[in-house]
Amino acid sequence: MWKRFQKNIISGIIFLLPAIATIYVIQLLFGLVDSFLGAFITDLLKALNVITTVEGRIYFLGVYTPFSERLLGIGFVLTILLITWVGAMRIQGKGSRIFGTIDRTFRRIPIANSIYTSVEQVIHAFAQERSSFKNVVLVEYPRKGLYTIGFQTGESRGEVQRLTSRDCINVFLPTTPNPTSGWLVLVPREDVILLNMSVEQGLKFIISGGVVVPPDPGSVVDDMETEVDFHNMVVHVRSRRKDDEK
Repeated sequence: MWKRFQKNIISGIIFLLPAIATIYVIQLLFGLVDSFLGAFITDLLKALNVITTVEGRIYFLGVYTPFSERLLGIGFVLTILLITWVGAMRIQGKGSRIFGTIDRTFRRIPIANSIYTSVEQVIHAFAQERSSFKNVVLVEYPRKGLYTIGFQTGESRGEVQRLTSRDCINVFLPTTPNPTSGWLVLVPREDVILLNMSVEQGLKFIISGGVVVPPDPGSVVDDMETEVDFHNMVVHVRSRRKDDEK
C-alpha cells in the first residue's frame, strides 16, 4: 500500500513538475520585467497626480485599483515596447553612436565585461544558428570508433580543395556546455554522416551534455495502418513503425 502510494506521488511529481516549473519561470520573468519600469512609471504618475495612494491602495484617475506598490503590468508592457523600439533602431541602423558607447562602456568595466561578452557570445550563437549552421553532422573524432556531433558551416573551396584534391566539408565541432567555443575541421564528404535533427536540437543536445536527446525520426511513425470494423462501424488507426515490417 505504502509503495503504491509512493509510486503514485513520484509519478504525479514527474508529470506536474514541468508545468509547475514553466509557470514559476514565467511568473518570475514577468515580475522582473514588470518591476524594471513599473516602479518608475508609478512614481512618475504619482508626481503628475494621475494616480493617488489612499490607505496603501492605488487609485488611477480616482478609480480604485487592487494594487498597492505599483500598477501591475504597466512596466511589462513598456519594457516590451522599449525592447521593440531598440530592435527597430538596430535593424534600421539608427543610433549606432549611442549603442556603440553603451557597448564600449560595458566592455571597460572590470567584472561586468566578462559577463557581458559571455552573454553576447551565447546570444549571437543562438541568433545566428540558422544562417551559420546548415546541418547537424556526425564525424569520427578524435579517433576511429568515437563520434562527435558537429555543424556543417559550408564547403571547402579554393586553396584547401586544390591542395587536398578532395571534396571537403567545413565542420564546426563545439564544446560542451558552451557551444560558442570549439574548433573547425575539414572533413571529406564521404566521412561525414548527415543527421536529421535540427540545428536547435543539436545545440540542446550539446549544451545538456547529452542529457536532452532529440527524437529519432527513423523510429517515428513510418506510415499509418487503418482497419475498418464494418460490423461496429469503427475505424481503427494504428501507427506502423519501420521495425514492424522486419
